[in-house]
Amino acid sequence: MFKGTALAVTLALAATVSGCGTSHATQNSLTSNSSAASAISYPMTVKDDMGNTVTLKHQPMRIVSGSEGTDEILVSLVPRSRIALVTTMASNPEYSNVVAQVKGIPAWSGDDPEQALAVHPDLVLEAGYVSKTVLNQLHQAGVPMYAFSLNDFNSIVDIERNILTVGRLVGEPAKANALVANMKQDIAQIEGAVQGQPRPTVLDYGSYGYAAGRDTTVDDIIRDAGGVNVAHSLNGWQKITDEQIVKWNPDVIIDSSDDAAFLRKLASDPALQSVTAVREHHLYAINSADLSSVSQYVVRAVYDVAKVLHPSAHLKSPKVLA
Repeated sequence: MFKGTALAVTLALAATVSGCGTSHATQNSLTSNSSAASAISYPMTVKDDMGNTVTLKHQPMRIVSGSEGTDEILVSLVPRSRIALVTTMASNPEYSNVVAQVKGIPAWSGDDPEQALAVHPDLVLEAGYVSKTVLNQLHQAGVPMYAFSLNDFNSIVDIERNILTVGRLVGEPAKANALVANMKQDIAQIEGAVQGQPRPTVLDYGSYGYAAGRDTTVDDIIRDAGGVNVAHSLNGWQKITDEQIVKWNPDVIIDSSDDAAFLRKLASDPALQSVTAVREHHLYAINSADLSSVSQYVVRAVYDVAKVLHPSAHLKSPKVLA
């Protein structure tokens, strides 16, 4: 999902309504094979992932980011001078990997369209979880806005596609291609380092009672880190019970670091003392900015999880292009 335990749950509930978690995002008009190979030129007219027509008259120079994911993607693609607004989460190290990079860039909460309009943006990047009121007001003002749907954040492949989409929108396809190539290289290195090791069973579980099933970035993170997601049979993010955890009996339980107190609670929960992860103290808090990332920084989460699953593996810390 996006950032932090509370936001993960909010989006899980939104996903239940919208169908998020049922399928991966498909290629759009910017990332189809023919478009990806073509040169960038303006004016550019495309369909966003919500089906709306977006026309960019020129290369965007006053870009507004409406999600932490696009905050992190943008700062690796364009100079700070081209970013008019980032989200307030971008400066919070608990949720953001780009605190230093966004220092001095004005921030907005994402729910005040007037604040976005005041900076005269020539491109707004939004996510499908934003209220329709905000989206409609931005549309009515005639601001070029590309909205990603909730189905655009279900896998690492989706993240790579989103990076390529933003890269073409802002006229920086080569930088976007390099970001994605670097992600693939880092993940391949981690997969190679843990190859042949026993694959422990893993549960991602937080204080709101939700587990990460298939069609989530966490499912990909666990797999690429050399583990087996015990909740893979679930569709997306689902609430589970103590009885289900006992039945699955995971070797390892992970949670985001902003929810670390919950892991301490699990350790003393009488109902879970038979669970291997609890009995053997294999409860790990993973850096929340990494685990919930929906940008190129997701490779850090793969590394973080691989370290706790395979502490003896020769893992090389990923160097995200910035």
